[in-house]
Amino acid sequence: MTLRGPSPPATPPLRLGPYSLASLATLTAMVVLALVLGTAAMLKLSYDDTLRQQKTTLRNLSIAFAAQTLIVAQAVDQAMRQVERAYRPGPGAEPVRLDYFDQQGAAQEYLLGLYVFGLDGRLLASDRPPGAAMHAQLPAAPAAADLRSDALQISITSVDRSTGRGIIHLVRPLLNPAGRRIGSVLAQVDSERFARIYSLVELGEGGSVTLFHRDGTMLVRGPGLPLSIGRSFAGTILFRQYLPRAERGTFAARSPIDGKQRLYGYDAVADYHLVIISGMNKSVALASWYGRLWMAVSLLVLICMVVVFLAWRVARDTRRQRALIAQLEASEARAGKSADYLATILNTVRAPIWVLDGTWHVVMFNEAFARFVGRPASEIGGRAEAELLDPEGAPARARRYAQVLGSGRSDEVLASIGDSSGETRTVIHQTAQLLDASGQVQLVSLLTDITERERAEAHLAYLANFDALTGLPNQHHFRHLLDAELADAAAKGTQLGTVVVSLARLHEISDLLGSDAGNAALRQVGSLFQSQLPRAAGVARIKDNEFAMVVHAHHGRSELEEFASALHRRLSNALTVGGREFFIGPMVGVSVFPEDGASADELFRRADSARNRLGSNGDSIHFFSESAHIDLDERLTVEAQLRRALERGELRMVYQPKVSIATGRIVGLEALLRWNNGELGEVSPVRFIPLAERTGLIVPIGAWVLEQTCRQVARWNAEGLVLQVAVNLSPRQFDQKDLIPMVERCLRDSGIDPACLELEITETALMSRAGEVDDLMHAIRALGVELSIDDFGTGYSSLAALKRFPVQRLKIDRAFVRDLGRDDDSAAIVRSIVNLARNLKLAVVAEGVETEEQLALLRGLACDDYQGFLFSRPIEAGAVRDLVEQNHAAFA
Repeated sequence: MTLRGPSPPATPPLRLGPYSLASLATLTAMVVLALVLGTAAMLKLSYDDTLRQQKTTLRNLSIAFAAQTLIVAQAVDQAMRQVERAYRPGPGAEPVRLDYFDQQGAAQEYLLGLYVFGLDGRLLASDRPPGAAMHAQLPAAPAAADLRSDALQISITSVDRSTGRGIIHLVRPLLNPAGRRIGSVLAQVDSERFARIYSLVELGEGGSVTLFHRDGTMLVRGPGLPLSIGRSFAGTILFRQYLPRAERGTFAARSPIDGKQRLYGYDAVADYHLVIISGMNKSVALASWYGRLWMAVSLLVLICMVVVFLAWRVARDTRRQRALIAQLEASEARAGKSADYLATILNTVRAPIWVLDGTWHVVMFNEAFARFVGRPASEIGGRAEAELLDPEGAPARARRYAQVLGSGRSDEVLASIGDSSGETRTVIHQTAQLLDASGQVQLVSLLTDITERERAEAHLAYLANFDALTGLPNQHHFRHLLDAELADAAAKGTQLGTVVVSLARLHEISDLLGSDAGNAALRQVGSLFQSQLPRAAGVARIKDNEFAMVVHAHHGRSELEEFASALHRRLSNALTVGGREFFIGPMVGVSVFPEDGASADELFRRADSARNRLGSNGDSIHFFSESAHIDLDERLTVEAQLRRALERGELRMVYQPKVSIATGRIVGLEALLRWNNGELGEVSPVRFIPLAERTGLIVPIGAWVLEQTCRQVARWNAEGLVLQVAVNLSPRQFDQKDLIPMVERCLRDSGIDPACLELEITETALMSRAGEVDDLMHAIRALGVELSIDDFGTGYSSLAALKRFPVQRLKIDRAFVRDLGRDDDSAAIVRSIVNLARNLKLAVVAEGVETEEQLALLRGLACDDYQGFLFSRPIEAGAVRDLVEQNHAAFA
């Protein structure tokens, strides 16, 4: 029989001791409200205190800067008074030189100049410190109002609107010994000195320290605000409201510059019409308060959650207590029906539970046991266990039951038991001994079904070693397969091939038809690889579009070559997916045991390396090559050294002269890059330039080359040597968004005439991206820089494209020049290029001229200029001047 008990009686309406649920909820809400109000009050006090502290800090900062400004102003004023005392009119009409800067003075580091003007505005005397001419200009005579005023006048002039730098003028009356005014003393002060001092203080985003005249004119600001220097702010709240009431103070207001809310502290400079004001964004000032705000809010939320949680726990525990009490009362009332009560509990357990008497007959069970054996409850009670549960396993269970009874200890065993449907289930069978009410020994058993868990574990074990989509072994399992095959091949002394295949275009199927079609294609490919068994000893899917195989080569390398070719042919056939044909671009790499390695990792890595090299020569099948491996290692070594060549200062520029064929005079130079590495020695450009192109290092190197060339041209120009220098532009540099700004910066920083610079672009780069390059070339030409097409004749330039591009000359590729005199076709090509250039009004330069015969032929073809070893190899920058002077002297 089943053991089912009646349902417990309904619980009466719940009251929590003296409090109802509503009272508890109200009390909780009041506590939370008190916490919120208290926190809000503390935050408000903290907010006000933070603003007050920040205002005080800004005021103190203004006081400090006002004191500093006062010291400078007093020093300048003292210098002006010293000039007043020392000034004596000269005998003639020429201005007298003052000797202030010949002595030591406190104001000298701030002054740009001291000047004495007469009442008629005529300059009477002046003095400037050494180097002041770089920024200071000879001032105009003070305004008539300043000449008549007896007070110290302060103003700012010559403001640079790009930097905000200006010259502050301080004008003081000049009195003779009799006390009569005979003119004015004017001092020039560089505003940049004040701006640097004011910028030392970090006041956050939007923060600033500003020096104003009392009339509202902005004189200096740190950080700089160029467009506002010299502008009047007399209408702002500082000058209208606060400054008239107090010489020192704080306030909060919206900025008249950008309208943002800021805190300000200000202080007037004693005895001078100057005011220092320090400002800070209100958001910056409150940054620390915001941190406290979030911490307080977080803590408040946490405390409120704890309070609510405790209230909920109180309610829940009380409810449970009441429910348990009710159950206990009901249990006491149903003492005679305890079996049904126990059945209710047991039936809530989904695992089969049953109790056997001493003869192995079932005396108690739950509903899960009835479902497991597939019998109604009426047919189970009193029946022998062997009749109900897996009769074939009954003898083994009987032996276990005897052991449990003999030892008195519980037992647990993993077993397989058939259920009512005939399916074998894997279970954990637990058995323990107990006594009934009369003291008779019984056995209670429990089955925990772990069939699904074991299936999940088996599935996980499968996924750890196999690809779920294709069913092939994965990379992890393939390594084990390869290890086993290697051991077998080593024992037999036979060869073994590791084949790695990538399908470069497989992704096109997913891109076009979606992921489902891509997965279907992968399953097709997986079936194709699976069909290679047993010819292949092992097949695996390594990555998304990569597969690998282990192939026995009992007859040597030729057998592997035949297998790889056959596999490649099959994979090269069209793959039909969704009614369309796709070509998946197979690339095959092969390594051979024992020649290419002895371990699975080494053989797989080398096969993969061989596959990765396929793009270099167009082959589709590639066996591992030790020489190619060495080349790769060498290339990576060169690349690693090249990446640090700039910072180590290993690069340098050399220059090859460009000579006029008609006159024999040097008319220009071509800048060429050289690299001398401490480990590799002198590295040929043929070796490192293509590597720099491929890795993208050519972009920073190209920028460095252009910068160094411009600087060298500037040095030559300063020495009186004016020549045009050509610099090669890499195709990768055209991908730079800042190419034009970079060229502008080099020209601006070096100060050279743009006509002294020529940029060379290869014909191949020009035609591969004609649209983009056209716009860039017009932008470069707009800077005044000349352009030429390098290696002309090796590409496929059209006449229309040449006409459209703003180039000034063509450079004939050295391949055509080299064969002049030996190959009529080369002469015809050169003649065609020269004629084409003449029709387009372009100059022509021949590269790589090494013999007199080549030069004579070029002269006969009317070529303009040439360069090459015939005249000079590339030379260091220091030797250029002597070479040019010797050449020009020889052909004067």
